[in-house]
Amino acid sequence: MGEIKVADHDFNRFPGTARDEASGTASEVFDVLWATLVELLGSPATATLLRRSARRRLGDFPELGKLAITRKGFEYAYAVPADWKHANERSNPALQALVQDVCSLLLELTGQVVLHRLRALPQLAKFDLSLSEDR
Repeated sequence: MGEIKVADHDFNRFPGTARDEASGTASEVFDVLWATLVELLGSPATATLLRRSARRRLGDFPELGKLAITRKGFEYAYAVPADWKHANERSNPALQALVQDVCSLLLELTGQVVLHRLRALPQLAKFDLSLSEDR
């Protein structure tokens, strides 16, 4: 399993995740997604949404089973699949599916409010976040 990271609100704490960077490994993109959702929703809601989305997409992307989100006292920590730390053709589609599922759930829960914030992140620019309430 990969390195354990504790929920943190500082986007620029993680290497390669400065707000103006539009690329990165799946691990780096997940770091930004996690930090943004924690800032907006809190760590318990973020952990719940990401766990649920990973379970829902597990059949199509078995490597999502290696995404570990755990509670450590009052904090949440996560470990991404080891291959997410390197660019590969399988991790990006798995992350894309995870992001799409999270966005679908967020659309139901918050409307466009949180999606608007996610769309503004350069790291998520390569993902299709153009969900509408009609879907």
